[in-house]
Amino acid sequence: MERKIKVIATVINDVIYDQRMIRICSTLSESHDVELWGRRKSEVNIFERPYYQRRFRFLINGGVLFYLAYNVKIFFALLFKKFDIVHAVDLDTLPAGFLASKIKRKKIIYDSHEYFTEVPELLGRSFVRKVWLLIEKTFVPKVDVGITVSKNIADVYTKKYNIIFHVIRNCPEIKIKKKEVINGDYILYQGALNKGRGLEALIISMKNIPIKLKIAGSGDIDHKLKKLATDNQLSDKIEFLGLIEPQDLFEYTNKAFIGYNVMENMGLSYYYSLSNKFFDYIHSGVPVITNQFPEYDDINITYNCCVFADAIPEHISKTVNALLSDSKNYQKLKNNCIKATQDLNWEIEKRKLIKVYDDLI
Repeated sequence: MERKIKVIATVINDVIYDQRMIRICSTLSESHDVELWGRRKSEVNIFERPYYQRRFRFLINGGVLFYLAYNVKIFFALLFKKFDIVHAVDLDTLPAGFLASKIKRKKIIYDSHEYFTEVPELLGRSFVRKVWLLIEKTFVPKVDVGITVSKNIADVYTKKYNIIFHVIRNCPEIKIKKKEVINGDYILYQGALNKGRGLEALIISMKNIPIKLKIAGSGDIDHKLKKLATDNQLSDKIEFLGLIEPQDLFEYTNKAFIGYNVMENMGLSYYYSLSNKFFDYIHSGVPVITNQFPEYDDINITYNCCVFADAIPEHISKTVNALLSDSKNYQKLKNNCIKATQDLNWEIEKRKLIKVYDDLI
């Protein structure tokens, strides 16, 4: 019997909630021996998956010392583990994966979920950003294969480092059919509660929107957002759901009126983004309110499943209220979402992933 290729994927997140990596590892496990390594960020037990999951504990969970500790721990864990390919997710896991793979003369895939050196958290922090740029310039040009989430990010890396990056989008598997689509009665935001996600503007906009808002996720500005809702007497209209397990999140998404994906234009990472939540909304037959950034604009030109707004309260409320008062246009957008899933789905994207691995092996 032929030995299966051993793949170890490394992420900085908790392995429970990273939907892209759940899809990638599930697909790869159909023909390879796969492990997904991340960190324990909650006490929620691991769900059974078709691949092995390993969660590392850290005493520090942020800042320079955490990233150093993470990469040292992952490096030595890889050094004493048999593998054929490391699938390193984002720049913060790449050093450990790259060094271990080269020492052991194995392959390294860099999976860029965002344009890391352009994330809002690094803008305005000149020295820290220079460190990450140095890490990028040191390791990215030397990886065996690069993959990423959008064409624009792929083009940036190709231009900078003369290496082809394959685009594998964050599309879910097809779950619903047109007859199952329902009309929801709330705005939904699902994802990280971090700087630049347009959430402050969304909360303020709720003063002039008659339906409720549900926010699913957690992050750096969790407490700030809850205080903002309380200070503006909006607690009765806004529900903070916290982190929701992926298998349960679909039920919330499927019952939403509209999905929120409006970011502030804070660096090229956001400007070139193509988020998980965007496709999750579409796959639930839920129109998306988003920015007219390149990737979203391109998709909307083809499928007409979005409405555009900037992260300004007046823009958001005006756009949502326009849909609330125009049921004909709203239903058209919903139907277009379902049509779009025939092209924008994991069944198509997984074929690209499999080819990347087949070509590397």
